[in-house]
Amino acid sequence: MNKAIFGNYLPGNSNIHRMNPTAKILATLLVITWILFANNIWNYGLLVAFAVFETYLAQLKLKTVLKAIKPFIWLIMFTVVIQIIFSPHGSSYFSWGPIKITNYGIQLAGLIFIRFVLIIIQATILTMTTSPNSIASGVEKLIAPLRYVGVPVETIGIMISIALRFVPTLMEELQVIMDAQRSRGVMFNSGGFIKRCKNIISLIIPILVSSFRHADNLADALGASGYEANQPRSSYRQYHWNLTDSITIIAVILLGIAVILMRTLS
Repeated sequence: MNKAIFGNYLPGNSNIHRMNPTAKILATLLVITWILFANNIWNYGLLVAFAVFETYLAQLKLKTVLKAIKPFIWLIMFTVVIQIIFSPHGSSYFSWGPIKITNYGIQLAGLIFIRFVLIIIQATILTMTTSPNSIASGVEKLIAPLRYVGVPVETIGIMISIALRFVPTLMEELQVIMDAQRSRGVMFNSGGFIKRCKNIISLIIPILVSSFRHADNLADALGASGYEANQPRSSYRQYHWNLTDSITIIAVILLGIAVILMRTLS
């Protein structure tokens, strides 16, 4: 399997795979909203249990889903460390100039870590169980009312579809570039922090060049096929809202009510 898990669609026949993409996107947005509302270990525990249940319903391995966190681990850890060393509230364990480590900062950093992980898991389950074309179609249906105020709904849909389609491709090319750099003696997992940053920065130009090349080739292909962004498009596959979609949305709303009620627990 491709190492670049995030953004990869894994075909399947689970209940979540068969759901209307509009319902899946709406449910994912609602769950992410509840994650942002969560403020203690109790509602986060409920959300973790819900994420595990989602993974089971999607017939995905939890280990596979958790692999999606790896590309974002540096961003998560950077945010967590900043929260730990610059939190002014709570009982102080260590203080040196503007740096202050407190029990409140450590607790809040732990909750932020869980929040990041849960949001990435929700996005991963969505992309693993929904093809890029289905996501684009779902987004178009979800924001369709904005068409009446001049928003180019179809264009936004195709942009999202293309972006999701090229996430795994660019991740693969990034891995190839890193392997090529390693063959020249560049080490990404050793050395000091500044040296690692310099080595990572050396990847930016090649991946940007690759991105522009893909964009140019795609523009030529769309032009050759006669694609017009402002023209109405038909869809080969039609999606219908069914009972499972309604039950899912109701369940997610009930989950949100439980999360909000548990905010008062200490």
